Amino acid sequence: MDKVQFQLESTLPELKDLHEKGLFTKNEINEITRRRTAFESALIRRIQRKEDFFRYAQYEINLERLRRVRWRKLRYHINPPPPSASTYSIQRRTLYILKRATSKFPQDLSVWLTYIQYASREGMRKVVGQGIVKAMQFHPTSSTLYLLQAYYHLHPASPFPDSILPSSSKSPLSLEEQDPDDVPIFAIEGISPARTALLMGLRLVPASPEIWTEYVKIELGWVEALRRRWKVLGINDINSKGKQVEEEFEGDIDALRGGEGAFGEEGEEARKQILSGQLVIHALTSALKAIKPEAVIEGKKDGGMWYRQTLLDLFRGYPSPLRVKCLGVVYNELDEIATSVSEAASQARMLSISRGLFEKPYAEGEEPVKEGEYVLSGVELVEEFGKIGKNIRKSAKGAQSQQWIEVAGEWLIGRIEKHGDYPELRDYLLSLAGSLTKSSLQPPASYLIAHLHLLSSLSSPELLPIARAHSAQYPANAIIQSVRLSSELSSASADKNDETRKMCETVARSVILSEDKEGVLAIWKTWASWENDVSSPEQLEKRWEYILKLSLKIGSTVMGLHDQLLPAYILSLYENTSQGLDVVSKSVLGRYRPSPVIFAQVFEALKSSERSPSPQEMQGFFQSWKALTRSPTDLFEVSAAHLTYLVETGKGAEGYKLYQTARREVGEGLEGQLESVWVGILENAKEEEEGSSGSGSESESGDKDEEMNEA
Repeated sequence: MDKVQFQLESTLPELKDLHEKGLFTKNEINEITRRRTAFESALIRRIQRKEDFFRYAQYEINLERLRRVRWRKLRYHINPPPPSASTYSIQRRTLYILKRATSKFPQDLSVWLTYIQYASREGMRKVVGQGIVKAMQFHPTSSTLYLLQAYYHLHPASPFPDSILPSSSKSPLSLEEQDPDDVPIFAIEGISPARTALLMGLRLVPASPEIWTEYVKIELGWVEALRRRWKVLGINDINSKGKQVEEEFEGDIDALRGGEGAFGEEGEEARKQILSGQLVIHALTSALKAIKPEAVIEGKKDGGMWYRQTLLDLFRGYPSPLRVKCLGVVYNELDEIATSVSEAASQARMLSISRGLFEKPYAEGEEPVKEGEYVLSGVELVEEFGKIGKNIRKSAKGAQSQQWIEVAGEWLIGRIEKHGDYPELRDYLLSLAGSLTKSSLQPPASYLIAHLHLLSSLSSPELLPIARAHSAQYPANAIIQSVRLSSELSSASADKNDETRKMCETVARSVILSEDKEGVLAIWKTWASWENDVSSPEQLEKRWEYILKLSLKIGSTVMGLHDQLLPAYILSLYENTSQGLDVVSKSVLGRYRPSPVIFAQVFEALKSSERSPSPQEMQGFFQSWKALTRSPTDLFEVSAAHLTYLVETGKGAEGYKLYQTARREVGEGLEGQLESVWVGILENAKEEEEGSSGSGSESESGDKDEEMNEA
């Protein structure tokens, strides 16, 4: 406790100053001391937790918010007094708490990021720089730290945005929200140290897509910053000698205009190389070589191609005359990938043929294009989609057709979902997507499933015939057959029940070899549910017996199918016929010898059943359940369920007798667990009784503290 006492004594000057300024009363000062004592005591426990540090820091942050509110309420901001012991003491204490957390948990990156982010929000630039460097010593392969260091140099007066932090490392502290309209101040002199930080990161993490993207952006931003600065300064005149050099120069001529003579006569060639984007092209080429098309990136599907899509989105909206050249580098590589036999070939081809929708020539002062936004409209947009459609159909007949159909189909489905307000274009894309499902093209099952889900979401009248055609191509696919079965049953007429039954049986038999066991079970349950709706009470039991008999025959193929259907069978007969639950349970017990788990599932389902069984029926149900027990564990389960039912129905005395009997039956190994269950059942019943008795009383609600709401 000496450590706690030392920490508390160090806060005495600030607490005294807060009281003298009238910001906190004496009782509030005592409460602050009490809370800090509890927090400090938690930090010195034998097994320390980072959550204790975070809770302590959050308390200090909230305390500082309240201090600022009262500071303004007392009008200290109009004529502020000179700085005193309490002016910055709470921020320093919060930072000190988080720094202690980094010392205790140096291997936890989230602790370092929390410390750095808080210092950044409070404008502690020196602390931020030192914190990033220290964190790198423990986490040299964390790409996030190199991105933070680059941002630290490029935007020295701006706090770190939440977007720069990975989703898994979001701050556990509730910090003040940033204004989304605030544009971070860019410092061109920070380009060099930021570039150094990113290059160091690439040496240690050579395949990091985040660092490579930021490095390309830095080089591109530096060139654009130079060009715009020289334009503002008027250094954009080209002499005759410069024109001759331009004519012989292989580069972006428009980007060369600006800054002539800025590097001296010896550096003129270097200036042209820089403005023509040679540094950017070198960085971009290196990034594409480091991250292969087949690279695996955590959390991203087809990571290598996702990265190339990210680069395309970056350049399409970047306001620079080097846009065309950068896009050309990416598309040249995509063309090489498209001619290969790799899995990424189809994706590369799709990115190339759809480029006309998203790209336009650079124009000075243009509005940036948002990610995924079309640059065409009206007739031009329709014509471009027509060209894309021709390319898709042509490629579907070539090599790697299945892979191409899956990629192109996924792209088309995304476009269809986007154009709900453009029916003519949507219908064209629907017909194009449908043309890829022809059996002659041998489309993959995954695309047919996606196509059916699309038609279902659009409530298309063509869903049923298309589902039949797709199921003919993949009769053993449970998902396709499930969509077909649902469509068939929704459109079936009452006078053709026999034909519908044959169809249901055909579908159920066709999927027994499917690897999707859950899908197979869903189809059989759908069939049984339909029988519940259309069969009379006299026919229902016979129909169910036929389904169960059929499930027993193929039980070796679909493990657990019969046992999964039995609970639905018991509930169906109980809810749709005049038979009691005890009669149905006894009948199932004699015919099928189910496992005790079946009765446990039925007991849970009875809680939501529309029909309530009588006490006699429940007694027979539990007797049948108990007759199936083969081990003390099974006996424990049925006893616990029976005790729960008796107490919930107000038969506590009968439940106590059952409890005494069950204790002897389950044996010493489970006697303690049964006692715990019995106590828990009684406590729950008592809480429900107290809650129902107090539900009619009105509860008083006090007003919330106005100052805390304002904080």
